[in-house]
Amino acid sequence: MNFNTLFRAVSVTLLSATIGTAIAEPIKKVEANLAPATSPGAAVKKRIVSPESKAKNRLTRLKNQVGLTPDQEAKAKPIIDKYVAARDAAKGNNKSLIALKTQYDSDINGILSPDQQKKLSASKTVSLTKSKARHVEAAASPVASPVASQLKPTN
Repeated sequence: MNFNTLFRAVSVTLLSATIGTAIAEPIKKVEANLAPATSPGAAVKKRIVSPESKAKNRLTRLKNQVGLTPDQEAKAKPIIDKYVAARDAAKGNNKSLIALKTQYDSDINGILSPDQQKKLSASKTVSLTKSKARHVEAAASPVASPVASQLKPTN
């Protein structure tokens, strides 16, 4: 085997590998994007929300629930920021999370008027009732699976 033949063989091999990789890479990306939707046991990626966004959403919800004044809003912002940061730091520690929530609730109630406290309490009660109803509904409804659909009697 001479040098020219060897050079051509190596060149063709490298060219084929490059083209094959260029063709296969987009296919792998498409398959990776489709895999979670098509595989039933695949884990779903959680959406990551920044602490600033969490604090902003919490302040907006509080304003909508009780109608904060600008002064109250200025006082509530540092309380909410502190709570969100501490909550993220205490992730997984239930006792700490409960203590943080209790402290947060008392701090927020400290800046609210009695009428606003009643509104907030009523809003929490409604939210809790809706949440419990969703849990009961989810527990009562059968899981949507091929096996479950085969077990249902047909008329």
